[in-house]
Amino acid sequence: MEACSPEWQERLSAWFDGEVQAHERQLVELHLARCVGCAREAARYAPLREALKAQAATETHVPPELTERVARLAPRSRPASWRRWMVGLAAALASVGVLWTSWPSGMNDALAMDLERHHLKAFSRASPCEFESSDPAAVKAWVEREVGYVVEVPVVPGATLLGARRCRLHGQLSASLLYRHEGGKAMTLFLPPPGSTAAREAASFAGEETRCTQGPVGERICVAPRGGGQAALAVSEMETSVLVDALARLAP
Repeated sequence: MEACSPEWQERLSAWFDGEVQAHERQLVELHLARCVGCAREAARYAPLREALKAQAATETHVPPELTERVARLAPRSRPASWRRWMVGLAAALASVGVLWTSWPSGMNDALAMDLERHHLKAFSRASPCEFESSDPAAVKAWVEREVGYVVEVPVVPGATLLGARRCRLHGQLSASLLYRHEGGKAMTLFLPPPGSTAAREAASFAGEETRCTQGPVGERICVAPRGGGQAALAVSEMETSVLVDALARLAP
């Protein structure tokens, strides 16, 4: 097997985040021993995992309010390992002086966390995309084949289309498009499937016009309504106007 199936991609992501039970972890480890594609994918997670562990082990001072905000990001149903991951993330953020602003007013907190987590984890890899192509038609065809529904793939001025990834928003398989702007800054467009919980919650947050906020790690999140309870989302550290312009290039 040279590439992970969608199901194993999601299992590996959950394994990395500490969201699997002991027996599931054993299944993943057995699978990694015999699947070249999944072993290669797991190896990409290793640098981020080790960096977070190292940050958690340091004596970096984490402001109390930062620790409290990070702790609130971990739903109570998550295992202790996931919460430890978040504590490590808090230490890492504090060590590089990340500025935390107010929590996004009105946006579902689990959705905001999912968006930033997928965006940052993808761009922490040497190859952020599962499917690499700068051809919008090729990316569109891959998403339809691998994710199961049709998306638009806009051409964004001043940015290069890198390709696409699968991710899970509120537990449902979703498509994300990855771009890199001039100057090297990254942007992800999330296009949740029609009728999904993520799409409805994003549309509820946006209302009747594009609305932006700031996520827990400091990335900007903009949401554009698309009618019928659907929405498209953009995540990046760039200025709000850049995200709004990218979303405007999607047909309503």
